[in-house]
Amino acid sequence: MMRIVLSDKKGLSLVEVMIALVVLLLVVLALMQTALLSIDANMNNLLRDEAVNIAEQHIIAIRNTPFDSVTATGYVADAPTPETKAFRNFALPGGYAIRRQVTDLGLDNKQVDIEVTWTWKGESYTHIINSILRRPS
Repeated sequence: MMRIVLSDKKGLSLVEVMIALVVLLLVVLALMQTALLSIDANMNNLLRDEAVNIAEQHIIAIRNTPFDSVTATGYVADAPTPETKAFRNFALPGGYAIRRQVTDLGLDNKQVDIEVTWTWKGESYTHIINSILRRPS
């Protein structure tokens, strides 16, 4: 068996080290960008989940109201009602805006629409939930 012996014992040149550092820098920057994107996506999901919870709370409150007390004029909001929620040591600037609308579908049915809007990083988001109320027999 033959042995290969390197006679060149100079090691790495400064150019090779600099190229390796540049490659390492590019990899680290790509990982940092990926982390920032995932944090932003997680924040969007957290804000959306909170909007879903707010809409659900409003629908439950309206469902627990007597049928005759749920009127179109009593629940239509001309201007959105602001609601601020703090979670994970963070409060959404401007909070959530909630619009409620009740539509009569006849004598025994009403449709309730809850629209929750919020702004994150200059972009507006909306979550709409609706439910049909029926007069108890």
